[in-house]
Amino acid sequence: MLAIRPATSAEAQDLAKIGLAAWEKAIRVWGEDAERLRDNARDAYYDFCTRCWPDILVAEWDGDVAGWGSCEKADDFITDLWVLPEFQNRGIGTALLDEIEAGIMARGFPSARLDTHARNLAAIRLFKRMRYRVKTYFVTYSDPLDEDIDKVEMIKEFEPGNDPGGEPRDPGTDDYSLYDN
Repeated sequence: MLAIRPATSAEAQDLAKIGLAAWEKAIRVWGEDAERLRDNARDAYYDFCTRCWPDILVAEWDGDVAGWGSCEKADDFITDLWVLPEFQNRGIGTALLDEIEAGIMARGFPSARLDTHARNLAAIRLFKRMRYRVKTYFVTYSDPLDEDIDKVEMIKEFEPGNDPGGEPRDPGTDDYSLYDN
């Protein structure tokens, strides 16, 4: 059974490990060298989870911590969404995203924004199913990884009176449709 709750400060190291494991799985799909980037990524996750634990929502699956998400500055920008690889494809990321979006709506924002690596096709598919659309493609320098990263910014406009999740839509199955709006 799935439960979502606020993080505690004592969980920072465990949450960092979840973020790192999910990140490593994602970057290996497109052939990135996880070994080369691991130490910097591990430190970045630990730093974030230690500083921002009050802004993190945790997903538990049958009592096991399975994932987490964050809207770090309590605005409309979702900074993180990570699910342990062995818990993926169970609706955990979708449930976390719904909860984070509900918080964004409660704060009065008309939309939610996020960005992800441009080659993270699994994440882009999830976000498109959740009614996000690609707003822009950009390249940004990552201090923790010490390299440029290709990203896409995605946005979801909330419809008045609707829950944030709404009806998922099928983004199509070919990779080219991932960037279509």
